[in-house]
Formats: sequence, structure tokens, C-alpha cells
Amino acid sequence: MGTSVLKAARPELSLLEFEVRPGGGVSPHFHKLHSDSFYVLEGELEFHVGDEVVAGGPGTYALAPPGVVHFFRNVGDVPARALNLHTPGGFAEYRRELEELRARGETPDREFYARHDVFDVD
Repeated sequence: MGTSVLKAARPELSLLEFEVRPGGGVSPHFHKLHSDSFYVLEGELEFHVGDEVVAGGPGTYALAPPGVVHFFRNVGDVPARALNLHTPGGFAEYRRELEELRARGETPDREFYARHDVFDVD
């Protein structure tokens, strides 16, 4: 992926700004209890939301409602930046705990992800 900066952490929402290196992205996953949305600031990202593919540059918005499998990747040649909004909040805590685990050299287990409403699609 790249860098990530927490912009807001409130009970009703979490807002992050992140960078995705060319070819980078996240694996298919879904959230049972919250919406996950994205607004592209720079670069070119391709979002897969359910059966829909949304490709776009700056100004593109994509929304993954609860229960909908989604993922994204940088399809451009330069890093992309985007805002990531989770409603309701709680995703900021997930990111913080994930970084702490990785800093200790630990790998999160399925229980960790389930506790944070993140379910990978195998």
C-alpha cells in the first residue's frame, strides 16, 4: 500500500487519507456493520464493489455498503492518494491495533479481523 494518515476518529465515522503505490491495493473483503467509501485525490484507482468496477482519477467516489465485497488497486504508473471514510466509526482503532501488531512482528488472526468487522474473501 503506502502511507496512511488518520484524519478523524469519532464514534460515527473514521476518516483516513492513504497512498497506494502503483500495482498496490487491498484484497477482496467486506464489512458486516459499516460502509466503506473512497474519494480519489490523486492518481488512478480501480474499485471493485460487488459486480461493479469503478475506475477513475481525482474526484471519483466509490461506496461499498455493508455486506458487499470490495477491493481496490492502483492501476496507474504513479502513487495514488485517496480519502477513506468508514461509517460508523471504529476503523481507526483497527488500523492502530494492526500497526501495533505488525510492529511487534505478530500476524493478526481471523478473530482480530472479525472483532474489527473485516472479513476477507478467500
